[in-house]
Amino acid sequence: MKYVQKLDAPQSFIAKTNSLSKWSDYHDCCNKQKRALRKYILKYEQNFLCIYCEGKITSTNESSHLEHIKPKHLDIENLTFNYKNISVSCNGNCDNNSEDKINYNCGHRKDKNDTPYNDDKFLNPVEEKDIRDYFEYDFDDYFINPSDKDIQKAQYMIDTLHLNDGGLPKAREKALKAFIKKMKETSDIQIRKKKIKQILEQENIAFISFLLFKYKNILNI
Repeated sequence: MKYVQKLDAPQSFIAKTNSLSKWSDYHDCCNKQKRALRKYILKYEQNFLCIYCEGKITSTNESSHLEHIKPKHLDIENLTFNYKNISVSCNGNCDNNSEDKINYNCGHRKDKNDTPYNDDKFLNPVEEKDIRDYFEYDFDDYFINPSDKDIQKAQYMIDTLHLNDGGLPKAREKALKAFIKKMKETSDIQIRKKKIKQILEQENIAFISFLLFKYKNILNI
């Protein structure tokens, strides 16, 4: 997981929601604006990556949805229309087989409350600047695991968002193998290392934290 810096709320979002009290009202009146908001967040804040798993997504309904990081039903700090609380999550089925429609991961699984939301344990990607330090990765099973920074909080996030369920581990493996294959096209080792560093520092490819962890020695992080 990575830190996401929120920008100022678009004026169109403020204007459309200023008089609304329920998210369903926004859904009913402003479907076109909701899609535009999703695209804005993905383009300017999240590099078209899911806020949680970092899978590559688009602004289509089939690929993603607007996500309230802290559940809006908690009704604190005006969470429903608090722009800082709104991000974009994948639908949790990006890596499924074609016939599998189950939402395995991320926002939709969090909202099912099979692991109740706990504000004291939840690592908020728009607030925790060092959120990456809570996790490490295994390159045998491609799982995300807690680091020693705070095992309890990290495991809570993994369990709540189901970050090792469904096709996610396989998707990480596939992303890494594709990246390695692409980098091997550059035969000179030193030039290859510079290229790896340059690409990863842009932070716009799928499973970027996973790849950064893999190449942390090259990146000196």
